[in-house]
Amino acid sequence: MVSLGPKNLPMTEPVHETIKLNYYECRGVIAPWFLELLVAEMNYFNELVELPFVNFPNLGCVVSVGTEKSLTPGRISVQLFSNVRLMNDCVRDERCTVFRSVSLVQKGNTLYRSYFLSDLSRKLIAQHCVTDKGKLHSDTTCYTVD
Repeated sequence: MVSLGPKNLPMTEPVHETIKLNYYECRGVIAPWFLELLVAEMNYFNELVELPFVNFPNLGCVVSVGTEKSLTPGRISVQLFSNVRLMNDCVRDERCTVFRSVSLVQKGNTLYRSYFLSDLSRKLIAQHCVTDKGKLHSDTTCYTVD
């Protein structure tokens, strides 16, 4: 699913660094089948709130890892964008009008997927949790689900 090395960090160099987050290319970190699952689930949630879909081959994708100065050090998230230009606008220039993120939340020996979608122009925020068994918990994060 996710290829990590020592200290639960990707084994590649970051493509961009900030005080709170380090960003890595998805390729080589997220398994292709897992990325397909994340994209399919994200597009389901996109449809619910009427956001544009994210699709291959134009997909912009980065993995972010919280640094020691982050509110959640070590948190691994996959950020998905409609295209690479929007990804660069958001990651490098911090201009994110539409933001889609999947935080990977460890629960014991399992991994839950906590989805966060926002559209600043519509003042929209949506959150969903999908368990390791595929059970959907709407309008909440995985941090509050047992």
